Amino acid sequence: MSVTREKILELGENLIRTKGYNAFSYQDISSELGIKNAAVHYYFPSKENLGTSIVKTNIQRFEEMVDNMVNRKFNEWQQLETFIKIYVKSYREHKKCLVGSLSPDYNTLNETTKVELKKMIEMILKWLTELLDRGRNNEVFAFKDAPDSKALIIFSSLVASLQLTGIMEKIDYKCLQQSILDDLKP
Repeated sequence: MSVTREKILELGENLIRTKGYNAFSYQDISSELGIKNAAVHYYFPSKENLGTSIVKTNIQRFEEMVDNMVNRKFNEWQQLETFIKIYVKSYREHKKCLVGSLSPDYNTLNETTKVELKKMIEMILKWLTELLDRGRNNEVFAFKDAPDSKALIIFSSLVASLQLTGIMEKIDYKCLQQSILDDLKP
């Protein structure tokens, strides 16, 4: 993959996560990278193509993260902590997660991007549900809800908390993280 294409993807994702999908243009990318708009269009003929590529890249990163945790033999607790750290990092960088950034613009996204975004959300929730279920069976976690409900509660809390940081001046993210983890302790 070309360096320019990678830089466009990286900057496009950053713009989505800081400004929102509908709030940036190819001009923002070309100006930042010091290239012509035509160069951006060469790699991504449309903004929809760029958005879909960014979501697919994030799906791939998530799959790689899960594979890496499995290969390193992380237990359920370590896997959940690693997942939560993604949101902690976003908080520190003053960015929303990709799901939280694209959700408000969902109805304006093209069908391909919508399909990939749904795929990403379903993949995360499926993984988290299975992790929670396995962790409860192994007595690593304790909770009363159904695993799929608990996964939705955790994921929604993480996504929404990053949304709120754009409005509220200070959220104690360490406290939020600890609350999620404490709620699962046996």
